[in-house]
Amino acid sequence: MMTMEEKRVVGVKGAALRVSSPERAQAVFELAGVSVTIGRAVPERAPDVGLGPDPQRWVGRLHCTLDFADGMWSVTDNASVNGTLLKHGDTIERLQARKRIQHGDTLLILGDMDPEGEPVYWELTFLDPHTTRPAPFGSPSDVRHTGPCLRYDWVAARAYRNEDGEETLITGLRPQGHQLLRYMAGRSISGAAVACEHAELITALWGAHEEWAPHRSYSRADIAGVVRAVRRCVEADPSNPKILETVTGIGYRLNVLAGGGSTGEQGASGL
Repeated sequence: MMTMEEKRVVGVKGAALRVSSPERAQAVFELAGVSVTIGRAVPERAPDVGLGPDPQRWVGRLHCTLDFADGMWSVTDNASVNGTLLKHGDTIERLQARKRIQHGDTLLILGDMDPEGEPVYWELTFLDPHTTRPAPFGSPSDVRHTGPCLRYDWVAARAYRNEDGEETLITGLRPQGHQLLRYMAGRSISGAAVACEHAELITALWGAHEEWAPHRSYSRADIAGVVRAVRRCVEADPSNPKILETVTGIGYRLNVLAGGGSTGEQGASGL
């Protein structure tokens, strides 16, 4: 992980991010791997691209992610409090779903407010000069998950595995497994697969630390056990998960069917 304080520049061989801080310090981060996390570094965890210092905590700990699949990069806002803006040409929009990101596009993440109350942004410009460029019109398209995914029916409280338009009712879930899917489906209600941190999932399943029974504690290992049990019910091959995926060093994300909820669906906050 590199932070802006280090001001280290990596030679751009493939895709990269040129990051400009609110104070206009710059660095270039080469995008290695197939998933890159962006956010504010905290003592127990550091994202791949750390935006700091951020004393006002405008930036989320896991603010957004970049993913490479099917020959292209996409960006997903991780349900951050202050949002992520995508600038494409002369248009700026707030991310609501996973979007394809193209050479020259810029992510805007709130970094400060000036004395007049105007926002000042971190600017993360995506550089991929060797890729084939689309025609220069229109806004970036939403990126749909093309593999198997989950549809959660909020009224009937049932989960379905969806693949190529065919749905199968998921059975055999234990109560905690069902609770995990319901919570994660609520976090990804817009259709974008939101990464959920280990600590967040521990709280969702067992409550805050002060609610735990005396001498009882829960850890990543407990979450991993619930995830393994869920994968045995929802995945065609639990050893190669496509629906409930691991986000290395962060937690897990659930690929849900965009717009696939039933009438009366609600987010996790409505549970």
